[in-house]
Amino acid sequence: MDHARTQYWTALHDGDRAGALAAVKRMHDAGRTHLEIVDEVVLPAQERLAGLWLAGEWTAEQQRVATAINEGLVHWLCSFAPAPASDRPLVVVATVEREELPALVLAEGLASAGYRTTFTGGDTVAQDLLRQVLTRKPRALLVSVARTSSLAVLKPLLGHVRATGIPVIAGGAAFGGDPDRATAIGATAYAASVGEVVTLLEQLPRRVPTAAPEPPGPAEAEAAWLTEFRHEITPYVLRALAARHPADRTGGARPPWWEEMEDLVDHVLGCLASSLVTGDETIMVEVREWLTRVLEARGAGPGLVHDVWELLAVPLRGHPLARVHLAGSAVARGVADGGQTDGVAAPA
Repeated sequence: MDHARTQYWTALHDGDRAGALAAVKRMHDAGRTHLEIVDEVVLPAQERLAGLWLAGEWTAEQQRVATAINEGLVHWLCSFAPAPASDRPLVVVATVEREELPALVLAEGLASAGYRTTFTGGDTVAQDLLRQVLTRKPRALLVSVARTSSLAVLKPLLGHVRATGIPVIAGGAAFGGDPDRATAIGATAYAASVGEVVTLLEQLPRRVPTAAPEPPGPAEAEAAWLTEFRHEITPYVLRALAARHPADRTGGARPPWWEEMEDLVDHVLGCLASSLVTGDETIMVEVREWLTRVLEARGAGPGLVHDVWELLAVPLRGHPLARVHLAGSAVARGVADGGQTDGVAAPA
């Protein structure tokens, strides 16, 4: 097992899909079950590669390739699982993110517990997911969310699902273990594990009280504006950063952190929208600390995060709540650092 696990990691490191499949086949042929391989090999490898990216030792492209291999092999392994009985309750498992692995593992865990599952991946648009829920009328909708920046996108969708009375269970790293974030975006309940999901499926009524989607309040309206115009705000921040941090004039090369800056800024904007719709300002504190770690691991000075926050505040003029959430995280970091803030002021 240890030798096969080492082979698997080597294949992931090299982006070798065939080598990873061969290692998994050896483990499966040796008698390891599909769930044992997922729990003991695939998930630890995914956690390891995520840590290597965070530490700046892997590029984003390396992480994407390895993650795609892990996802493909979970699909393959799950094909060996016995199908649940046709009269068992149906659960729709959904994610709105490109990385599908957490939701895939969750769906397989439910299938092993005897539930029929339908998985809708990150390429499913909200209307298609809503249509599935309305036509298939599952026991529950389970949404798996790994990235905090995805929470704002989910809230309008879950408002429509709530109108059907179908229970919604939310889980994933995006919630930070806080059930309040889940209920704030319209979920019926929060679960931190497959076991908790199964318990909720046994306890929740088949239909929960319905509620019509509420009209957006000021925070939701600002979050919707952020979501709509992220594709314009991000390039503005990048252009301004390029002006403040010109490339080395002798070689013309951008610093190591520049390659991933577009995705990083876009993620921060998504987190700001999520902070607004949940009313949870700690989201911005968390993403600022995370961004600081990511950039410092890539050789950026501490002033770069300050620049990002300062530049993000400019297009947010006229959106006072967004500016408050943005400024609050800078103040919190300043207090943690001994009282020095970054000067990103909330509107008067």
